[in-house]
Amino acid sequence: MNYEKELQFATNLAYEAGAIMTRYFRSENIDTELKEDLTPVTIADKKINNYVIEKVKETYPDWGVLGEEDSYEPERDKIWVVDPIDGTVPFSLGIPASTFSLALVDKSDGQPVVAVTHDPYLEETFTAVKGGGAYVNGRRMQTSSDYDFSRAYLSFSSRSWTGEGFDYRPAELMESFRDKGSKILGFVSFVYTANRVAKGQFLATVVGETQPWDIAAAALLVQEAGGLVTDFHGKRRRYDAAKTGEGCIFAANQRVLDEFLEQIRTEK
Repeated sequence: MNYEKELQFATNLAYEAGAIMTRYFRSENIDTELKEDLTPVTIADKKINNYVIEKVKETYPDWGVLGEEDSYEPERDKIWVVDPIDGTVPFSLGIPASTFSLALVDKSDGQPVVAVTHDPYLEETFTAVKGGGAYVNGRRMQTSSDYDFSRAYLSFSSRSWTGEGFDYRPAELMESFRDKGSKILGFVSFVYTANRVAKGQFLATVVGETQPWDIAAAALLVQEAGGLVTDFHGKRRRYDAAKTGEGCIFAANQRVLDEFLEQIRTEK
């Protein structure tokens, strides 16, 4: 299936979302609140999420939306998975390190077929269609083919995660990779770091526990740029339903993935 129409739709939404983000960025009317999980949400998050739902209803009435702040018919065969602002913490603090993220996910396999992320501060728009490569502002992207951690830039999430046969302790991992010579960076926006992996700037970015809207678009971008996106068991995730208890790694190549999994595997 040709998804050019859907890609243009998602790109237009991304630009509108970016305009909302910049309108409220460092504004006195940002109206930050804490959700039940104690993470922040702003008026911009809500407005963008609602805008996406409204436009999907108008343009694709048979499809649904799975969003971080609100959803619409998320059980339908095709759904738009949206994180209105990935990186609400820096956004609410006036730090320009957050990103709009949108993916079209097919329920048949739970995988994204269209992805758009947009950084309004750097004016970078990342796009991908399944099988068509990944692009930033129209330029083809490629993940790094390197595997030398002595000159690598890595990003780790701060939340630990324990699963069957795995124990992800970011503080210990950071120290281990620093000993190899890696430079460790940390960003609250996971999509922001995944975009850097897709561009070949970061060798890997890791998050301990996520929801579909945190990863869906970034997953397709990294994969179409030649990288790998798996959970801690080396398996591909689904992105069509909210759930907890799953870990995920973004890496440039299989060798990097294998070495990382070896670091966190408890049954050796």
